[in-house]
Amino acid sequence: MKKLLFTLCTVIVCSGLFAESRSEMETNTNKEDSIACLKHYSIYVLNLKKKMYDYTLESWNYMFKNCPDAGVRIYADGLKLYEHYYKVAQTSERQSEVVDTIMMIYDQRIKYFGTHPKYPEGWVRGRKALDLVKYKRGNREAMMQAYKEFKASFELLGNKSEDVVLFNYLKTSSVLFEEGELDAMQFFSDYLTISTVLDVQIAKAVGDSKERKGSVRESCDELLVKSGAGDCDLIQPFLNDQFTADQENIQNVSRIVKLLDHLGCTESALYYTAVETNYALNPSSSAAHELAKMYVKKQAFDKAKEFYQKAIENCSIDDERSELYYELAVLDFAHFEDYKQARDLAKKAISTRGDWGKPYILIGNIYAAESKKYGKNDFEHSTVYWIALDKYQKAKSIDKSCEEEADKQITLYSQYLPDKETGFFHGLTEGDQYTIESWINETTKVRFR
Repeated sequence: MKKLLFTLCTVIVCSGLFAESRSEMETNTNKEDSIACLKHYSIYVLNLKKKMYDYTLESWNYMFKNCPDAGVRIYADGLKLYEHYYKVAQTSERQSEVVDTIMMIYDQRIKYFGTHPKYPEGWVRGRKALDLVKYKRGNREAMMQAYKEFKASFELLGNKSEDVVLFNYLKTSSVLFEEGELDAMQFFSDYLTISTVLDVQIAKAVGDSKERKGSVRESCDELLVKSGAGDCDLIQPFLNDQFTADQENIQNVSRIVKLLDHLGCTESALYYTAVETNYALNPSSSAAHELAKMYVKKQAFDKAKEFYQKAIENCSIDDERSELYYELAVLDFAHFEDYKQARDLAKKAISTRGDWGKPYILIGNIYAAESKKYGKNDFEHSTVYWIALDKYQKAKSIDKSCEEEADKQITLYSQYLPDKETGFFHGLTEGDQYTIESWINETTKVRFR
Protein backbone atom coordinates (compact mmCIF):
# COMPACT_ATOMS: atom_id res chain seq x y z
CA MET A 1 0.00 0.00 0.00
CA LYS A 2 2.81 2.40 0.94
CA LYS A 3 4.59 1.56 -2.29
CA LEU A 4 1.44 2.30 -4.29
CA LEU A 5 0.97 5.64 -2.53
CA PHE A 6 4.61 6.56 -3.22
CA THR A 7 4.20 5.70 -6.89
CA LEU A 8 1.01 7.74 -7.16
CA CYS A 9 2.63 10.72 -5.45
CA THR A 10 5.60 10.48 -7.79
CA VAL A 11 3.35 10.43 -10.86
CA ILE A 12 1.35 13.38 -9.54
CA VAL A 13 4.53 15.42 -8.89
CA CYS A 14 6.00 14.55 -12.26
CA SER A 15 2.67 15.30 -13.94
CA GLY A 16 2.75 18.75 -12.40
CA LEU A 17 6.31 19.36 -13.54
CA PHE A 18 5.56 18.04 -17.00
CA ALA A 19 2.40 20.08 -17.33
CA GLU A 20 4.28 23.18 -16.21
CA SER A 21 6.98 22.56 -18.79
CA ARG A 22 4.47 21.92 -21.57
CA SER A 23 2.59 25.09 -20.74
CA GLU A 24 5.58 27.06 -22.02
CA MET A 25 4.51 26.40 -25.62
CA GLU A 26 1.88 24.68 -27.73
CA THR A 27 2.68 21.23 -29.10
CA ASN A 28 1.12 18.77 -31.51
CA THR A 29 1.70 15.76 -29.24
CA ASN A 30 -1.49 13.70 -28.85
CA LYS A 31 -2.85 12.38 -25.57
CA GLU A 32 -1.42 8.87 -25.98
CA ASP A 33 2.06 10.22 -26.75
CA SER A 34 1.79 12.61 -23.80
CA ILE A 35 1.19 9.70 -21.43
CA ALA A 36 4.27 7.90 -22.79
CA CYS A 37 6.33 11.08 -22.43
CA LEU A 38 5.09 11.50 -18.87
CA LYS A 39 6.09 7.94 -18.05
CA HIS A 40 9.63 8.33 -19.37
CA TYR A 41 9.96 11.77 -17.82
CA SER A 42 9.14 10.41 -14.36
CA ILE A 43 11.63 7.55 -14.80
CA TYR A 44 14.57 9.61 -15.97
CA VAL A 45 14.07 12.45 -13.47
CA LEU A 46 14.10 10.08 -10.48
CA ASN A 47 17.09 8.11 -11.76
CA LEU A 48 19.07 11.23 -12.59
CA LYS A 49 18.39 12.62 -9.13
CA LYS A 50 19.89 9.42 -7.68
CA LYS A 51 22.83 9.70 -10.12
CA MET A 52 21.85 6.36 -11.67
CA TYR A 53 23.01 7.57 -15.07
CA ASP A 54 22.81 4.33 -17.03
CA TYR A 55 19.20 3.85 -15.89
CA THR A 56 18.49 7.46 -16.84
CA LEU A 57 19.77 7.27 -20.38
CA GLU A 58 17.03 5.27 -22.13
CA SER A 59 14.13 7.33 -20.83
CA TRP A 60 15.96 10.62 -21.36
CA ASN A 61 16.72 9.60 -24.96
CA TYR A 62 13.04 8.79 -25.47
CA MET A 63 12.11 12.27 -24.25
CA PHE A 64 14.75 13.93 -26.43
CA LYS A 65 13.56 12.12 -29.58
CA ASN A 66 9.82 11.91 -29.02
CA CYS A 67 8.93 14.79 -26.69
CA PRO A 68 11.37 17.55 -27.77
CA ASP A 69 8.93 20.34 -26.94
CA ALA A 70 8.01 19.04 -23.47
CA GLY A 71 10.09 21.64 -21.63
CA VAL A 72 13.54 23.19 -21.27
CA ARG A 73 14.34 20.93 -18.35
CA ILE A 74 15.02 17.92 -20.57
CA TYR A 75 17.84 19.90 -22.21
CA ALA A 76 19.36 21.07 -18.93
CA ASP A 77 19.16 17.51 -17.60
CA GLY A 78 20.68 16.18 -20.81
CA LEU A 79 23.73 18.36 -20.29
CA LYS A 80 24.15 16.98 -16.76
CA LEU A 81 23.80 13.44 -18.07
CA TYR A 82 26.35 13.78 -20.84
CA GLU A 83 28.76 15.75 -18.68
CA HIS A 84 28.93 12.57 -16.62
CA TYR A 85 29.56 10.44 -19.71
CA TYR A 86 32.33 12.80 -20.79
CA LYS A 87 34.06 12.40 -17.44
CA VAL A 88 33.92 8.58 -17.55
CA ALA A 89 34.81 8.24 -21.25
CA GLN A 90 37.82 5.97 -21.71
CA THR A 91 38.97 7.23 -25.10
CA SER A 92 39.26 10.53 -26.91
CA GLU A 93 36.96 9.13 -29.60
CA ARG A 94 34.25 8.51 -27.03
CA GLN A 95 34.74 11.98 -25.57
CA SER A 96 34.35 13.44 -29.05
CA GLU A 97 31.08 11.54 -29.51
CA VAL A 98 29.78 12.85 -26.20
CA VAL A 99 30.66 16.43 -27.11
CA ASP A 100 28.86 16.03 -30.43
CA THR A 101 25.77 14.95 -28.49
CA ILE A 102 26.08 17.94 -26.16
CA MET A 103 26.19 20.26 -29.18
CA MET A 104 23.13 18.50 -30.59
CA ILE A 105 21.29 19.10 -27.30
CA TYR A 106 22.00 22.83 -27.60
CA ASP A 107 20.90 22.93 -31.24
CA GLN A 108 17.62 21.15 -30.54
CA ARG A 109 16.94 23.40 -27.58
CA ILE A 110 17.30 26.42 -29.86
CA LYS A 111 14.94 24.81 -32.37
CA TYR A 112 12.13 24.25 -29.85
CA PHE A 113 12.80 26.91 -27.22
CA GLY A 114 14.67 29.66 -29.07
CA THR A 115 12.08 32.21 -27.96
CA HIS A 116 12.05 31.20 -24.30
CA PRO A 117 11.40 34.39 -22.26
CA LYS A 118 14.22 33.78 -19.76
CA TYR A 119 16.68 31.62 -21.69
CA PRO A 120 16.35 32.58 -25.37
CA GLU A 121 18.53 31.59 -28.30
CA GLY A 122 21.25 34.12 -27.47
CA TRP A 123 21.66 32.69 -23.98
CA VAL A 124 21.78 29.11 -25.31
CA ARG A 125 24.37 29.98 -27.95
CA GLY A 126 26.55 31.59 -25.30
CA ARG A 127 26.38 28.42 -23.20
CA LYS A 128 27.07 26.27 -26.25
CA ALA A 129 30.21 28.33 -26.95
CA LEU A 130 31.35 27.98 -23.33
CA ASP A 131 31.06 24.20 -23.57
CA LEU A 132 32.96 24.13 -26.85
CA VAL A 133 35.79 25.99 -25.13
CA LYS A 134 35.50 23.72 -22.09
CA TYR A 135 35.52 20.41 -23.91
CA LYS A 136 37.60 21.18 -27.01
CA ARG A 137 40.22 23.64 -25.80
CA GLY A 138 43.23 23.51 -28.10
CA ASN A 139 41.20 22.39 -31.12
CA ARG A 140 41.52 25.21 -33.65
CA GLU A 141 38.41 24.28 -35.61
CA ALA A 142 36.35 24.06 -32.42
CA MET A 143 37.68 27.46 -31.30
CA MET A 144 36.58 28.99 -34.58
CA GLN A 145 33.13 27.44 -34.07
CA ALA A 146 33.02 28.73 -30.48
CA TYR A 147 33.99 32.22 -31.68
CA LYS A 148 31.09 32.20 -34.16
CA GLU A 149 28.68 31.05 -31.42
CA PHE A 150 29.93 33.76 -29.03
CA LYS A 151 29.48 36.35 -31.79
CA ALA A 152 25.96 35.10 -32.58
CA SER A 153 25.06 35.12 -28.88
CA PHE A 154 26.33 38.70 -28.51
CA GLU A 155 24.46 39.90 -31.59
CA LEU A 156 21.24 38.52 -30.09
CA LEU A 157 21.71 39.70 -26.48
CA GLY A 158 23.93 42.78 -26.71
CA ASN A 159 24.12 44.54 -23.34
CA LYS A 160 22.25 41.63 -21.71
CA SER A 161 25.10 39.20 -22.41
CA GLU A 162 26.50 37.36 -19.39
CA ASP A 163 29.89 38.64 -18.23
CA VAL A 164 31.33 35.10 -18.25
CA VAL A 165 30.32 34.79 -21.90
CA LEU A 166 31.79 38.20 -22.75
CA PHE A 167 35.15 37.35 -21.19
CA ASN A 168 35.36 33.97 -22.91
CA TYR A 169 34.33 35.59 -26.17
CA LEU A 170 37.37 37.89 -25.91
CA LYS A 171 39.58 35.05 -24.64
CA THR A 172 38.67 32.96 -27.69
CA SER A 173 39.33 35.97 -29.91
CA SER A 174 42.79 36.36 -28.36
CA VAL A 175 43.61 32.67 -28.89
CA LEU A 176 42.59 32.87 -32.55
CA PHE A 177 44.62 36.07 -32.93
CA GLU A 178 47.69 34.31 -31.50
CA GLU A 179 47.17 31.44 -33.95
CA GLY A 180 46.81 33.76 -36.93
CA GLU A 181 43.11 33.06 -37.50
CA LEU A 182 42.12 36.66 -36.66
CA ASP A 183 44.07 39.83 -37.36
CA ALA A 184 45.02 42.40 -34.72
CA MET A 185 42.32 44.84 -35.78
CA GLN A 186 39.57 42.24 -35.34
CA PHE A 187 40.80 41.30 -31.87
CA PHE A 188 41.08 44.96 -30.90
CA SER A 189 37.59 45.60 -32.25
CA ASP A 190 36.28 42.69 -30.14
CA TYR A 191 37.99 44.17 -27.09
CA LEU A 192 36.41 47.59 -27.62
CA THR A 193 32.96 46.11 -28.19
CA ILE A 194 33.06 43.83 -25.15
CA SER A 195 34.62 46.45 -22.88
CA THR A 196 31.92 48.94 -23.86
CA VAL A 197 29.17 46.48 -22.90
CA LEU A 198 30.88 45.78 -19.59
CA ASP A 199 30.98 49.54 -18.94
CA VAL A 200 27.20 49.66 -19.38
CA GLN A 201 26.69 46.66 -17.10
CA ILE A 202 29.03 48.01 -14.41
CA ALA A 203 27.16 51.32 -14.37
CA LYS A 204 23.90 49.49 -13.64
CA ALA A 205 25.26 46.82 -11.27
CA VAL A 206 25.46 47.04 -7.49
CA GLY A 207 27.28 45.19 -4.71
CA ASP A 208 29.03 41.93 -5.51
CA SER A 209 27.78 41.99 -9.09
CA LYS A 210 29.47 45.33 -9.72
CA GLU A 211 32.72 44.08 -8.22
CA ARG A 212 32.62 40.88 -10.26
CA LYS A 213 31.97 42.70 -13.51
CA GLY A 214 34.80 45.11 -12.70
CA SER A 215 37.13 42.14 -12.27
CA VAL A 216 35.98 40.72 -15.60
CA ARG A 217 36.74 44.02 -17.31
CA GLU A 218 40.23 44.08 -15.77
CA SER A 219 40.78 40.53 -17.04
CA CYS A 220 39.80 41.73 -20.51
CA ASP A 221 42.36 44.54 -20.15
CA GLU A 222 45.03 41.94 -19.33
CA LEU A 223 44.17 40.00 -22.48
CA LEU A 224 44.64 43.17 -24.53
CA VAL A 225 48.00 43.94 -22.93
CA LYS A 226 49.31 40.40 -23.40
CA SER A 227 48.13 40.27 -27.00
CA GLY A 228 50.31 43.15 -28.13
CA ALA A 229 47.42 44.35 -30.29
CA GLY A 230 46.75 47.53 -28.34
CA ASP A 231 47.26 50.68 -30.42
CA CYS A 232 47.63 53.91 -28.44
CA ASP A 233 46.06 56.12 -31.11
CA LEU A 234 43.02 53.84 -31.29
CA ILE A 235 42.51 53.08 -27.62
CA GLN A 236 43.08 56.52 -26.11
CA PRO A 237 39.84 58.09 -27.42
CA PHE A 238 37.95 55.08 -26.07
CA LEU A 239 39.64 55.31 -22.66
CA ASN A 240 39.17 59.07 -22.63
CA ASP A 241 35.41 58.51 -22.89
CA GLN A 242 35.58 55.98 -20.03
CA PHE A 243 37.58 58.45 -17.92
CA THR A 244 35.25 61.38 -18.60
CA ALA A 245 32.16 59.31 -17.82
CA ASP A 246 33.44 58.06 -14.45
CA GLN A 247 36.42 60.16 -13.34
CA GLU A 248 35.50 60.12 -9.66
CA ASN A 249 35.51 56.31 -9.52
CA ILE A 250 38.84 55.21 -8.00
CA GLN A 251 38.68 51.72 -9.52
CA ASN A 252 37.94 53.06 -13.00
CA VAL A 253 40.66 55.73 -12.95
CA SER A 254 43.25 53.35 -11.49
CA ARG A 255 42.41 50.77 -14.14
CA ILE A 256 42.83 53.31 -16.95
CA VAL A 257 46.22 54.38 -15.59
CA LYS A 258 47.44 50.78 -15.40
CA LEU A 259 46.17 49.96 -18.87
CA LEU A 260 47.83 53.01 -20.44
CA ASP A 261 51.04 52.20 -18.58
CA HIS A 262 51.08 48.54 -19.63
CA LEU A 263 50.34 49.45 -23.25
CA GLY A 264 53.12 52.05 -23.26
CA CYS A 265 50.67 54.90 -23.90
CA THR A 266 52.30 57.24 -21.41
CA GLU A 267 52.99 60.34 -23.49
CA SER A 268 49.42 61.59 -23.77
CA ALA A 269 47.49 64.28 -21.95
CA LEU A 270 45.01 61.59 -20.87
CA TYR A 271 47.75 59.65 -19.11
CA TYR A 272 48.98 62.70 -17.22
CA THR A 273 45.46 63.72 -16.20
CA ALA A 274 44.51 60.19 -15.17
CA VAL A 275 47.66 59.73 -13.08
CA GLU A 276 47.14 62.99 -11.23
CA THR A 277 43.44 62.23 -10.69
CA ASN A 278 44.30 58.75 -9.48
CA TYR A 279 46.59 60.13 -6.77
CA ALA A 280 44.10 62.83 -5.77
CA LEU A 281 41.36 60.22 -5.31
CA ASN A 282 43.56 57.72 -3.52
CA PRO A 283 47.06 58.82 -2.40
CA SER A 284 48.27 55.23 -2.11
CA SER A 285 51.74 53.84 -2.73
CA SER A 286 50.83 52.60 -6.22
CA ALA A 287 49.25 55.94 -7.16
CA ALA A 288 52.33 57.82 -5.94
CA HIS A 289 54.50 55.40 -7.93
CA GLU A 290 52.61 56.12 -11.14
CA LEU A 291 52.95 59.84 -10.47
CA ALA A 292 56.71 59.47 -9.87
CA LYS A 293 57.15 57.62 -13.18
CA MET A 294 55.12 60.27 -14.95
CA TYR A 295 57.36 63.04 -13.60
CA VAL A 296 60.44 61.14 -14.75
CA LYS A 297 59.00 61.08 -18.29
CA LYS A 298 58.33 64.82 -18.03
CA GLN A 299 61.91 65.26 -16.72
CA ALA A 300 60.56 66.86 -13.55
CA PHE A 301 63.12 64.93 -11.51
CA ASP A 302 62.68 66.73 -8.19
CA LYS A 303 58.95 65.98 -8.27
CA ALA A 304 59.68 62.41 -9.29
CA LYS A 305 61.95 61.94 -6.28
CA GLU A 306 59.31 63.44 -3.98
CA PHE A 307 56.68 60.97 -5.10
CA TYR A 308 59.04 58.01 -5.04
CA GLN A 309 59.63 58.81 -1.39
CA LYS A 310 55.87 59.04 -0.75
CA ALA A 311 55.37 55.73 -2.51
CA ILE A 312 58.00 54.10 -0.32
CA GLU A 313 56.50 55.57 2.86
CA ASN A 314 53.07 54.09 2.08
CA CYS A 315 54.25 50.73 0.75
CA SER A 316 53.72 47.68 2.99
CA ILE A 317 54.71 44.91 0.55
CA ASP A 318 58.41 43.99 0.60
CA ASP A 319 58.84 43.15 -3.09
CA GLU A 320 57.09 46.34 -4.16
CA ARG A 321 59.09 48.44 -1.70
CA SER A 322 62.29 46.85 -3.02
CA GLU A 323 61.32 47.87 -6.57
CA LEU A 324 60.66 51.43 -5.40
CA TYR A 325 64.03 51.66 -3.63
CA TYR A 326 65.72 50.38 -6.77
CA GLU A 327 64.00 52.86 -9.12
CA LEU A 328 64.79 55.77 -6.81
CA ALA A 329 68.40 54.56 -6.61
CA VAL A 330 68.61 54.63 -10.41
CA LEU A 331 67.23 58.17 -10.40
CA ASP A 332 69.77 59.34 -7.80
CA PHE A 333 72.58 57.66 -9.73
CA ALA A 334 71.70 58.62 -13.30
CA HIS A 335 70.26 62.11 -12.83
CA PHE A 336 71.35 63.53 -9.50
CA GLU A 337 74.74 61.72 -9.54
CA ASP A 338 74.47 61.21 -5.80
CA TYR A 339 76.44 57.95 -5.79
CA LYS A 340 76.45 57.35 -2.07
CA GLN A 341 72.71 57.91 -1.74
CA ALA A 342 72.09 55.70 -4.76
CA ARG A 343 74.23 52.92 -3.25
CA ASP A 344 72.42 53.17 0.10
CA LEU A 345 69.02 52.93 -1.59
CA ALA A 346 70.15 49.91 -3.60
CA LYS A 347 71.21 48.27 -0.34
CA LYS A 348 67.73 48.90 1.04
CA ALA A 349 66.31 47.21 -2.04
CA ILE A 350 68.50 44.21 -1.25
CA SER A 351 67.44 44.19 2.39
CA THR A 352 63.79 43.71 1.44
CA ARG A 353 64.45 41.27 -1.41
CA GLY A 354 67.68 39.40 -0.96
CA ASP A 355 67.38 37.16 -4.04
CA TRP A 356 67.20 39.98 -6.57
CA GLY A 357 70.33 40.59 -8.63
CA LYS A 358 69.61 43.96 -10.26
CA PRO A 359 70.42 46.08 -7.18
CA TYR A 360 73.85 44.39 -7.00
CA ILE A 361 74.49 45.22 -10.67
CA LEU A 362 73.47 48.81 -9.98
CA ILE A 363 75.89 49.04 -7.04
CA GLY A 364 78.63 47.62 -9.28
CA ASN A 365 77.89 50.31 -11.86
CA ILE A 366 77.89 53.00 -9.17
CA TYR A 367 81.31 51.87 -7.94
CA ALA A 368 82.65 51.69 -11.49
CA ALA A 369 81.49 55.28 -12.07
CA GLU A 370 83.08 56.36 -8.77
CA SER A 371 86.46 54.87 -9.72
CA LYS A 372 87.61 58.02 -11.51
CA LYS A 373 87.02 60.07 -8.35
CA TYR A 374 88.50 57.62 -5.87
CA GLY A 375 92.09 57.93 -4.66
CA LYS A 376 94.98 60.04 -5.93
CA ASN A 377 96.38 58.06 -8.85
CA ASP A 378 95.53 55.62 -11.63
CA PHE A 379 96.33 52.60 -9.46
CA GLU A 380 93.92 53.67 -6.71
CA HIS A 381 91.30 54.47 -9.33
CA SER A 382 91.58 50.94 -10.73
CA THR A 383 91.26 49.22 -7.33
CA VAL A 384 87.58 50.21 -7.18
CA TYR A 385 86.89 47.79 -10.04
CA TRP A 386 87.69 44.92 -7.68
CA ILE A 387 84.70 45.76 -5.52
CA ALA A 388 82.54 46.45 -8.59
CA LEU A 389 83.33 42.96 -9.94
CA ASP A 390 82.35 41.49 -6.55
CA LYS A 391 78.86 42.97 -6.97
CA TYR A 392 78.46 41.60 -10.50
CA GLN A 393 79.54 38.14 -9.33
CA LYS A 394 77.06 38.33 -6.45
CA ALA A 395 74.25 39.31 -8.81
CA LYS A 396 74.75 36.32 -11.11
CA SER A 397 75.19 33.92 -8.19
CA ILE A 398 71.78 34.68 -6.67
CA ASP A 399 69.69 35.61 -9.72
CA LYS A 400 69.99 33.67 -12.99
CA SER A 401 68.00 36.32 -14.84
CA CYS A 402 70.88 38.76 -14.26
CA GLU A 403 73.61 36.41 -15.45
CA GLU A 404 73.93 37.79 -18.99
CA GLU A 405 74.06 41.42 -17.91
CA ALA A 406 76.49 40.65 -15.08
CA ASP A 407 78.85 38.80 -17.43
CA LYS A 408 78.89 41.77 -19.82
CA GLN A 409 79.87 44.11 -17.01
CA ILE A 410 82.52 41.68 -15.74
CA THR A 411 84.05 41.47 -19.23
CA LEU A 412 83.95 45.26 -19.61
CA TYR A 413 85.58 46.21 -16.33
CA SER A 414 88.02 43.32 -15.97
CA GLN A 415 90.21 44.99 -18.61
CA TYR A 416 90.69 47.98 -16.28
CA LEU A 417 92.10 46.00 -13.36
CA PRO A 418 95.72 46.79 -12.37
CA ASP A 419 98.39 44.50 -13.80
CA LYS A 420 100.58 42.26 -11.66
CA GLU A 421 103.67 44.46 -12.03
CA THR A 422 101.81 47.52 -10.75
CA GLY A 423 100.38 45.49 -7.88
CA PHE A 424 103.85 44.22 -6.93
CA PHE A 425 105.12 47.80 -6.93
CA HIS A 426 102.42 48.63 -4.36
CA GLY A 427 103.27 45.60 -2.26
CA LEU A 428 100.23 43.52 -3.26
CA THR A 429 99.89 39.92 -4.41
CA GLU A 430 96.91 38.02 -5.89
CA GLY A 431 94.31 37.19 -3.22
CA ASP A 432 95.39 39.79 -0.65
CA GLN A 433 92.66 41.55 1.32
CA TYR A 434 92.22 45.16 0.28
CA THR A 435 89.88 47.84 1.67
CA ILE A 436 88.31 50.49 -0.53
CA GLU A 437 87.93 53.46 1.77
CA SER A 438 85.95 56.71 1.61
CA TRP A 439 82.14 56.33 1.56
CA ILE A 440 82.43 52.93 -0.15
CA ASN A 441 84.19 51.39 2.87
CA GLU A 442 84.20 47.75 1.69
CA THR A 443 86.88 45.05 1.69
CA THR A 444 87.68 42.97 -1.40
CA LYS A 445 90.42 40.72 -2.82
CA VAL A 446 93.30 41.73 -5.02
CA ARG A 447 93.04 40.54 -8.65
CA PHE A 448 95.17 41.36 -11.68
CA ARG A 449 94.31 41.43 -15.36
